[in-house]
Amino acid sequence: MRHTLTIPKRITHGEELVVISRREYEQLQRHLAELRDALAKIRLGEKELREGKTRIIKSLAELRS
Repeated sequence: MRHTLTIPKRITHGEELVVISRREYEQLQRHLAELRDALAKIRLGEKELREGKTRIIKSLAELRS
């Protein structure tokens, strides 16, 4: 189980902070990078679709031709 520690607002002058392990932080950073990469690729694909740069196929067999 992952352990988290919340630091009360009264100690941090209004901010509530959370402490996590470095390993978990690095995993979250990698996950965020992957999400950003995926979203960038989706935006590019949507842009190319709007510009008519893509082909719409009805079956995988059409890819061979």
